[in-house]
This record gives sequence, C-alpha cells and structure tokens, in this order.
Amino acid sequence: MNNFKLIFIFFAIITSALTSFGQGIPIPQAGYTIQSFSTNNNINVVARAFDTDTVTYWALGANNPFPAFVEIDLGMDYDVNGFSFLPRPDASNKPGGFEVYLSADGVNWGSAEISGNMPWTSTTDATRKHIYFGAITARYVKIVYTSSLASNGNVHTNDLFIYESTTPATGQANQAVSLSIPNKSTVDAPFTISGSSTSGLALTYSIVSGPATIAGNTITLTGTAGNVVVQADQVGDAAYYAASRTATFEVIDLTTFNPVVTTRLTEDFPLEMNTLKAYPIYMNASIDQPSFLAIDSITLTIGSQTVKATEATGYFYYLWTPDAYGNHNIVITAHGSNGNTMMLNKNIAVSNSITNQNVTTINDIDVIFGGANSRWYYGTYSMPQFVGAYDQINANLTIACPNIANACDDWDRLAYIDIKAPDGNWIQIVRYITPYGVACNHNIDLSDYASLLQGEFEFRIFIDTWGTGGWNVTLDFDFQAGTPTYAYSKIDEIWDARYDFGNPNNLQPVDTIAYEFSSNAQAAKLIISNTGHGWGSNNSNNAAEFYNATNYVFVNGVNTFTQNLWNTCNPNPDNCTGQQGTWTYSRAGWCPGTIAPPSEWNLTPYINSGVDLHYQFDPTYSDLCHPNNPNCITGSTCIDCNDTYNPAYEVDGHVVSYSNTPLLYETTVANLVDNTIEYKFSTYPNPTQNTFRIELENNEGAVKVLIYNIQGAGLKTYYFDSKTALNNYLFDVSNLSSGTYFISVENQSGAGVSKLVIRK
Repeated sequence: MNNFKLIFIFFAIITSALTSFGQGIPIPQAGYTIQSFSTNNNINVVARAFDTDTVTYWALGANNPFPAFVEIDLGMDYDVNGFSFLPRPDASNKPGGFEVYLSADGVNWGSAEISGNMPWTSTTDATRKHIYFGAITARYVKIVYTSSLASNGNVHTNDLFIYESTTPATGQANQAVSLSIPNKSTVDAPFTISGSSTSGLALTYSIVSGPATIAGNTITLTGTAGNVVVQADQVGDAAYYAASRTATFEVIDLTTFNPVVTTRLTEDFPLEMNTLKAYPIYMNASIDQPSFLAIDSITLTIGSQTVKATEATGYFYYLWTPDAYGNHNIVITAHGSNGNTMMLNKNIAVSNSITNQNVTTINDIDVIFGGANSRWYYGTYSMPQFVGAYDQINANLTIACPNIANACDDWDRLAYIDIKAPDGNWIQIVRYITPYGVACNHNIDLSDYASLLQGEFEFRIFIDTWGTGGWNVTLDFDFQAGTPTYAYSKIDEIWDARYDFGNPNNLQPVDTIAYEFSSNAQAAKLIISNTGHGWGSNNSNNAAEFYNATNYVFVNGVNTFTQNLWNTCNPNPDNCTGQQGTWTYSRAGWCPGTIAPPSEWNLTPYINSGVDLHYQFDPTYSDLCHPNNPNCITGSTCIDCNDTYNPAYEVDGHVVSYSNTPLLYETTVANLVDNTIEYKFSTYPNPTQNTFRIELENNEGAVKVLIYNIQGAGLKTYYFDSKTALNNYLFDVSNLSSGTYFISVENQSGAGVSKLVIRK
C-alpha cells in the first residue's frame, strides 16, 4: 500500500483523540509576540502566520533541519488547550509530526503537552485542523514541526491560532502516549504490543478497525490483508488528564507478490563460439516487500537438466557449456522466499558460423537541453554474445547536428557513454568532448570491453550541453571475426570520480586500491581515462584544462608508470575539421571534437599476487589561487582568492584481465556511486537582481553548485557539506550582468539543472 495512504489513514483515525478535550476559544493574534523561531526563507517570514491574512504564509524553506519551531508570547496568562493550523490551499508543504510546549516564563518548557501527526486526509487537504489537549495555564507557547509531508522538507503555514479552554485548567498535567507497531503478514502468529505513557500509568488497548482481535496486549490476526488501527488509552487520574494514541499497521498477504527476473542472455543473436566453451549467463532478480521477502535462488532448466545459479553481490550467474551446436531452450526461474516463482524462457541458438558484422545500438538520438533527452539518454539494446569469436570490436560514434534552430551546440562539452554491468554499476566505455558547432565522426577500439559488450543491456549517454544547440548521436559497433589471444576477459572499475587538481588541502585525492587478480588470470592491463577541466586567471597556470601535467601510477608503493596528460589538438586527432572556437589549443587529456584517448599500462607481471594501485597527480602542481591556499592574497598574488572555479580531473580507472579459462564479472572493488539521481530544485527569487537562494527537493550528502553562462562557461563554483548548508546559503551574483544563466547541483550520486534569470 502507498505510504502516504497509510499515513493518511493513521492521521484520520487519531483526529478523535486529538479533539477529545472539547472546543476552545481562539486567542486574538493581535496580542501575540513572536519570541523566537527556527527559520524562514526571508520572503515568507514567520510573522505571516499570525497576520490575520489567510493568504500570506510562513515558509520554513526547503531542506531545513527538523525540528522547526516558533515560540509565541501571548501577552498574559491563558488556560491554553490547543491550536489550529491552516495550510496553503495550493501546496503539499504540510507538517507531518508536531509537538506543543507551554511555559510560564518562556524559558522553562518542560515536556510536550501533546505530540502526534497532523490529521490530514490527503496531500491536497486544505482544511483547518484543530488540535486540543488538557488545559494548562501558560503565557508562552512553542509549536514544533517534527517532519513534513513534502519531499523537500518545507512547511507552509498560512495561519496559526492558539486556543483558550472554555473551562478552567484543573491543575492536572498532560501525558503523552506512545505506540508503534511494525507491518505484519497474514500468516504471522499472535504477537504482543507495548506502548508507554510519560505518566508511567498503565495502558489499555483496543482494535479500532481492521482484520485483527486483541486480548490484553496480544493481537491475533484473522488471516486477511488490510490495515489494522490499534488504540492505546490511559484514563488519567488526579494528577494527569486522560490520553490516547492510535497506531496503524498493514497486514500484508505475501502470497500476492511474485519475483521479477531478467537476464543479459538475448534471443536477438546466436551464441557464437568456434569450439564449445563455458559461457557466463548473468541474471538479476528482485521481489517486492524486501522486509519480508527475498529471492531464495535462481534455477536454469536447459534441456532435461536443472541447475542452480550462483548468487553474487547484486546479481546471479551460471557458467553454461553447451553440449552441442544448434537450438537450446533455457528456462530461467526465480524462486521467491514466499514460494512464488517467475519463469523466463529463452531459445538460444549456439553457432560456430562466425562472420564480420556491424551492430547499431544508439541510433539517431537527440540530446538537447530541455528536450526529451535533456543532457541524459538511456536505452536498452542487444549485441552479439560469444566466446573467443571476435578478435576486435570497434565502436563508431557519429555526432551530428539535430534538426533544431540552433543545430549543433557552439561549445566543447564533456560527454561520455556508459554501459550497465551485471550488478547495476555503470562503466564508462567512451569519454568524449564535443566539437565547436560542427558534426564529426569518430571510432575507438573497445575490444578490452568485450566481456560487457554482450547480450541485452542498458546504455546511457551524458552530454554537458546547456541550451545553445544540441547533438544527435549514433553509436554502432564493428565486430571482426577472428580468434583473440584470450577467449575470456573481465573489467573491474577501481576509480570513477571528479577530483580536485592542485587543492592545497588535498593534493593527492585518489584512493589507493588494493586489487586482487583472479587466480586464473593470464594477462592484465590498467586503463585510465583522465581529462582536465577548469581554466582561467584564477587557476594557477591555467589548469587543469590547459596545464601540461605529468602524472604517475604507483604499483605496490613504487613509481612504475608515467602519464603525460597533454594532447596536441592541431591537427585534430580525429580529423574533426571546420570547428569554431579555440579547438587548436592543446589540452589536458582531450581535444574538442575527439574521443579522449585513455592511457594503458601492462599489469601482467603482477598477476600472481595482489597489488596496491595509486594514481598520483602531478606532484609539482598546486593551485596557488585556490581558496584553500592560506597565502593567497586577493588583488596581489591572485585576482580573486575566493573564486571557486578550480582545476579538476575527471578520472575513470579500469583493470582488465584476460584468460583462456572463464573469468567472471565481479562487483567493483571500490566504493563507487553512480550518477543516477535527478536532483530537483528551484531558485528564488527568479528573476533576481543580486542574490538568490536554492530550494533542493532531494539530495544525497555533500553537493557542488555551479553557475554557468549560456555558452556553458563555468563562472562560479560552491561546495556544501550538506543540504542544510546549501539551503541556508545566500548566493551573491551582483557581479554578473543581466541575462540567462544555468545553475547545476551535482555530486557523484546525481545532478540537476535549473535556469536563473538576472535582471539589473
């Protein structure tokens, strides 16, 4: 059941408990004084919740930390017994949990008089909600929001009223009842529940509704699915008002959930091999309700034989050696822990008739900012599947101008193409920089990635385009029939990140990786793709894009390999001619209108033991204009020591192993995070003149914010350790001229883009 639906059922049920103390009289807002508050967004300020205007509102601002609060001085003592909350009619930014505290002096607050969840019936419920409790004599009131229904954590408060009881306070104290019950399955045995009260007095329990009975504190399920609402009551005594609380849990019929199973094995191509060899079949399976259910196993029935797949981290596999050429029926069955199964039937032709072939994957796809594929494109394609059948795989990348007004993008944009590995990890196969405003063709040998360029799997493209045109992309592959030196290979991704280059606080940010080769590996190589980005007078020596760096690879602590990260761009290495702009300037690891060539080194001498691999950036370079350089003096040593458009390297590192006996894909050795999340955020005010803020709906951890102009040139970069820090930051763009700009929020987990208009 939808989580919101469960919450709303719970909210609706507790309404009676929250209103059981009777009506109150609104205390006039004119007598209120705001004593303190947690936050507002500087536009919709806290006073708007008490201005008698039900159109204006107080906004916390997105991603502010909870709890959020407002403290109110009523001006005199009242017998306070509740409050009312009016939401905005057009927004879902509503409080979820709340607490109410009272005080005689505004300093000593004691325990909450009441806590719970607001009784919304839906996210669009716009009616005023009244919350009541036992009357307490007090002058100061603190309303606390402990959570929000909005994904961005914001709360909009149109109107707040504090209520005075129609009968005098009795001197009794309020008590809070707590009760929480996890979801259950229809076949669960009777179980006990245990609530508590702040008074320490005993509770009694009853079933309000749902497929269950209760005796004392033992609940027995009837065997039917549904939602059960349980009420805990404390009747009170001379010292305490009565109190109650309800809790809702879902009873789930687990027999209704079936596994989902997929495989890279495809019927679109035969399984090709010159001699019958073992072929790894990779599979994935999942099932809903992971708190209760799991995938027990995957089996494969091939002819009359049924075998069990091996479970790895994030996937399953089976090494199948066909017993003959010809057609084979393979039934893949995922077995859920609830006894349910799901079958996938594949008819696979095994063939030794192998010829050259061309296979198109991504075909005529437009990547246009703001379009259907706005900077990203995802698609699933099938490719040949084989063992030792092709000795070369060449990728042909065609970059054309889309049929739009601006046609090809005017600027050199970072781009890459990734493929999804069996465990869901994205592995880069092509690093590319677009040309200045023209169409071009490119090719690259991807034979090292043969183990992953097989069967049915997902591709994705990223192009860092910003609205001055776009790109049309086609990717096809030439498979050259022939016997490779090794029939099997595998890829392990060990680095995948954007690193600071020359940051005085961390000159060598790349982790050392302890890598273990497969026991049957016969050869290996290290592939590193690195391109330098960032430039300007506030980057020492125009790094990283225009800095000729010498980097090193240390093997077991010994400086073993050297990389001169510098590419001559005139003539263009990919013969991409007719470009505009500064395409002739040499650059760090790339040129406009080229596939950035990776560096490769032989690791075969090390395959009999594990190795420690470390990628060292040029040890002679430090960005003296970096904000982390304490000796930088604005206007003296550098133009602006606070400028944050600093040098950076985009690094991907892969270890490729080879063998004539099967090598299996293994989950990456590094703690890598794929860029898969789309961050959604708004900027306000927008348009703006000098300053703005960001409201981010979702993010994971630390983020980077970049401001680009319409040409895609980076103007400002900011780093935030948390969404709270980002939300509280006031961006100053007073030095930028009128126009349209782009704001990017990004980290290794994802990225998001929004437009900002500046009007002077």
